[in-house]
Order: sequence, then C-alpha cells, then structure tokens
Amino acid sequence: MSRSESLSIIKEFRKSLQVPAKGTERKVLGVSGGVDSMVLLYLMKIHWQNVVAVHCNYGLRGKASDEDQNFVEEICRDLFNVECVSVRFDPSDLKNGNTQKLAREKRYQVFEDLKRELQADLIVTAHHRDDQVETIFQKIIRGSGLRTWSGMEVLDGDLFRPLLNVSKEEILDFARKENIPYREDMTNRESDYARNFIRNEWAPELNRLFPGWKENLLKAGERAAEFEELADHLLSGLIDTDGSLERQSFINLSDKLQRVALVRWLEKSGYESVAGTGFLSEVEKINSLQSGGRLQAGIGCYILRDRDRFVITDEDTGDDAQAEVVVNSPEELPIISDHFKISAERFSGKVSDGGLSLDLDKVKFPITISAWSEGDRFTPLGMEGSQSVADHLTNRKISSATKGETQVIKSFDGSIRAVIFPRNSSDLQTGTISETAKCDQGTQTILRIRKI
Repeated sequence: MSRSESLSIIKEFRKSLQVPAKGTERKVLGVSGGVDSMVLLYLMKIHWQNVVAVHCNYGLRGKASDEDQNFVEEICRDLFNVECVSVRFDPSDLKNGNTQKLAREKRYQVFEDLKRELQADLIVTAHHRDDQVETIFQKIIRGSGLRTWSGMEVLDGDLFRPLLNVSKEEILDFARKENIPYREDMTNRESDYARNFIRNEWAPELNRLFPGWKENLLKAGERAAEFEELADHLLSGLIDTDGSLERQSFINLSDKLQRVALVRWLEKSGYESVAGTGFLSEVEKINSLQSGGRLQAGIGCYILRDRDRFVITDEDTGDDAQAEVVVNSPEELPIISDHFKISAERFSGKVSDGGLSLDLDKVKFPITISAWSEGDRFTPLGMEGSQSVADHLTNRKISSATKGETQVIKSFDGSIRAVIFPRNSSDLQTGTISETAKCDQGTQTILRIRKI
C-alpha cells in the first residue's frame, strides 16, 4: 500500500469523526480481535479518542474464543493502554434459534448497558463498506422493500461506524503496513451463515463475472434514499397536524401509492419495520373499514378508523379482539409466549419427542399465531382428508374449559400448519402439526415448538 493510499484511510476516518454533532468525550468500542476492529482501535488511539474497548466471548469456539479474549485484553493493556471490558456468555444460550441474531442482540445489549454505566455518548463498531454491500444484497434477495436498500449509516442514533466508507481490502492493507496485530476467526471461512455464504461462495464469482457489482449495489442504496425522500413528500400531503392519516386523501391514491404511504406513515410514527408483506398485500381492507374498525399492521400495532381519519394504536380495543402475533420472517424467531417457544433450528434428521417439528420451507412467511376460530380446518399429521380444529380437540380429549386457549399457526396463505394445545392438555402433548408441514429426507431447517 502506498503512503497516499494509507493517508486516504486516515482521511476518511477523520471525515467520519466530524459526523457526530455533539461533543463526544467517551465512546464504547466493540473489539472482537479481528482485523476490522483492531484497525479501528488503532485509528481511535492515534487520534486521541477516549474509548473503552468491549470484547464479547461467546464460548462457541472453545479454546479459540478464550485465546481471542486474552489477545484483546493484552493488546489493549500492553500496546494501546486502553481500558478493556470482557464479557463471557454461556454458549448454550445461543444454540436454540438463530445463533448470529442472538449473539448480536446480546452484544448490543452489553454495549448499551456499558454506555449507560460509563455515561458515554456513542457505541462504535467496525462495520466497513463490504459489510454495507452484503447488507444491501441480503435485503434485496430477501425481498425487502426498496427504501430499505439504503443500508447502514455512519451515524445512526448513538451507533457510530467510522469505517463504513472504507473497503475490507483497504483495511487489510493498512493493517499490514502499520503492523497492526489481529486474530482471524477461522469460522468466517465456513459458509453456514448468510453473510459468510455471500462472502465465500458468491462474491468471488460475482467479482469474476460482474466487475464493479459492489459499487452498483451501493448505488442502489442511493436510489433508495431518493425513494425515501419521495415517500416523505407523498406523506406530507396526507398527514394532519396531530399525525393522523386523512382518510379520503389516502383512499384517492392508487394501490401502490397507498402501500408506500402506509409504510412511511408507520415508520414516521415510530413503528419501524412493522408492516409485513402479508399485511401490505391486504391494504384494500383499510379502505372499507367502518368507523371504529381496526386492522392489525404487525405485532402490537393496529390501524384504527376514527371517522374521517386513520390513527395508529398499540392496543386492540375491539370487543372481538383476539391475541395475535405476526412473524414476518425466520429472522424474527425465537418467539416466546406464556407457555411455549417457537424457534428455527437445524434438522438433526430425527423428529424429537416432547415438541413439534415442522419443515421450515413448508411454512410460508409471514406466519400468524392466534387463537383458533370456529370453522378452522387442517389436515392432521397422518391423515388424508381435512378435519375441523374443533373435532380434533374433542378427539384429543381437550376439555371444553380449556379449548379456548388452543392456538394455531397459519401460513401466509391462511392454511393451518400446526395446532398448539393449552398449557395443561390431558396428554401433556404440545399439539399437532399438519400433514403438509411434516419433515422428510429433504428437510434442512425446522420450525420447532416446545412447551415451557
């Protein structure tokens, strides 16, 4: 790496330091020991930033995890003279469900707790430009709306990413030039997780076949920002001063513009990422709501018609309201209710006793978890024809007093994939899955339901 290239990273870093508007005296910096966070720690140190390093040891790689922790602690103490806080987790807490999602949630909870305890201003992470590309790529192939393609921001609330406009290659070259020590997580070479799969399997071929594809994806993010500004302009003509949505103006829009306005209205009202694809495909139901009627937009979010306007409420106040949970994608799992837990897990090849196992690929998201209704029918495991849920509960000797506590899981198409029995069902069974969701030789991931 030439001196000018090295200076370009420092220049970009200094430019990012100007983004936070408030004077930031202290920062909490996540340090894994990998090259990204070690370069960031180095840059923070030579620019006299007041940081406290935080290392999370999940214990998932045994001895290697402990060696990472020792390495970070020694470097912070002996080379950088930076205070380091290490937090250890029980690895068993991360193995039921989406491991990466659970680890991220625990990591950021530690960051937030330490920020509050130290009265720091910012949480600093080493996300870089390649991470940004992967984030946008995942959102596109998962079917997320265009406005989400803008990806991450250098400053997002109290989360600061000063390397977001620096590439991974630049970071690696800078580390070599400056002799910055780091450890490589060998599991990054495995393609078990989505990001690793994109990085290890797809990226090399995309580099060969479509040179410049990363820059093109980043441009898609710019188009998303333009779309968001247009959505704001559209919404400005529909919103009253109290934040409610003017009904007639909304109804006059086309179906497509109604969906755009609705999503942006929910976001502006503090319900980020609430509206799932299932809800948005039924937007026309809002047009026919009677005054006092309501429609669930997502978990804990309802749209209520109040005469000539629509308002958002977090309470379902209807007399016929039923407890209902909408799960938009497997990434939102696990879900824990008062007596059962639903998670996504790898299939071991054997259906375990004491719970329900559904082939995740046969469960079409978003799914709804709700109380059963009269008229509900499904095909119990092992049967050819359908059966009413009411008859099934009678056959399984679920008492009349507790039948109302039974819940069902419905796919996006409305078909029932599982019936979950009440907490104290007579045979202590979890419930019954549908024949259409059973596991077979091709099953790789399951939707696992356990009573708790």
